[in-house]
Amino acid sequence: MKNINRNMLHMKLNSAVSVFAVAAAFSVLLPPSNALAGVCFLPDCAESGILEGTPEMDINSDSKFCEDSGYIYYASGKCPQYYAVVGTCNRDDHYLKCDAKTWCKQNGYNTTSCSIPQYVNEVCPSYGSLYKGCKTDNDRACKETGYTKTCPSGQKLKKNSGRCSYDNSYGTCCTPSGCPAYTSLSSSSYGTNGTDGCEYSCYYTCNMNCPSGTSTSNPGGCGGSTRNGCNTKTCYYPYVSCCSETCPSSHPYSNCDYGYTSVTENECGTKKCYACRPEPEPVVKKYCSGNMMYEDYNYGGSFIGVIVDGLIVRKDVRYLALGTCKSSCYNSTVGNRSWRIPNYSELKKMSCAISALGGAIDDTYWYTAASITGMWLFSDYSISDPENPMYKDQSNYCACVADV
Repeated sequence: MKNINRNMLHMKLNSAVSVFAVAAAFSVLLPPSNALAGVCFLPDCAESGILEGTPEMDINSDSKFCEDSGYIYYASGKCPQYYAVVGTCNRDDHYLKCDAKTWCKQNGYNTTSCSIPQYVNEVCPSYGSLYKGCKTDNDRACKETGYTKTCPSGQKLKKNSGRCSYDNSYGTCCTPSGCPAYTSLSSSSYGTNGTDGCEYSCYYTCNMNCPSGTSTSNPGGCGGSTRNGCNTKTCYYPYVSCCSETCPSSHPYSNCDYGYTSVTENECGTKKCYACRPEPEPVVKKYCSGNMMYEDYNYGGSFIGVIVDGLIVRKDVRYLALGTCKSSCYNSTVGNRSWRIPNYSELKKMSCAISALGGAIDDTYWYTAASITGMWLFSDYSISDPENPMYKDQSNYCACVADV
């Protein structure tokens, strides 16, 4: 300021010299006066007291006036860069009042604060508390609100909660407690079981469920069991009887269409099982004598004998003693039948059958329950008749018969 004042003083003194010269010239023409001769600048004269005849004269009164009024002298007549003119001294327009805040506001720097996650942006060059506007800075917002991207050794960020709302990659650190048994953090198709304490899901490493078709409820019986994939549960198969419910292979049928040869039970004793007679093969009925008919009896594609009114007579009539005949018939399984020797009530049927088979009919055994010796089925003689040509003959034709 002192330098500025000195410059002003020099400029004003130079001007004063010129004025004094003019005033001297005028003084020759003026009448003598007791007034003090002097020169001042208008309008400084009125304020310096010269016009009133006071002896003081301040040739730098304009500068003093402006400075006393708060103005600052600028040789360029302009405010510094980034300052706005807010006042000009009326004594000297090089004296100015300059204001940085006004310039900032005039040039769009009107922001003083912002709401997180925005921060003031682009400060005014001449006024540090005014800014162009706000700018979002999520990283800064998360950091300043206590969130982080990195954790100390042994810790990690929580997965869901404790995350920064401005940037989800920032969060709070957590010390994991670990996953339960049979689980890990590796994803699997076996499902989840809780978290590791930091909200990360724990996935089963094995199948905790029982295999399909089994359950943890024991139905009893002999169906058996297995284990789940994690070997933590016993899984039971459906009930299966401890004995076989099926019929044995020797008696595979539960019913027969054409009768059966024998019957038994399954292993559990819950149902009867049969050895069935085969389906009879088609036969053609024929007449043997009178009105009596017979038909061929076949089994397994082989001709076995003939059937007369429900009585099967075997074709293989052999000449045997009575005892041998009986055992031969009863022990036979030909055609899957139960065989015996005929009795007297079957005389007509036997006569038809033997005739149909083309055999002799007068030397054939018959048998009744009360008889212990063989008797001739067809004979005109009594077995004890001495005239019987076969009386002394202990062997006769043996015919085996069976009921249809």
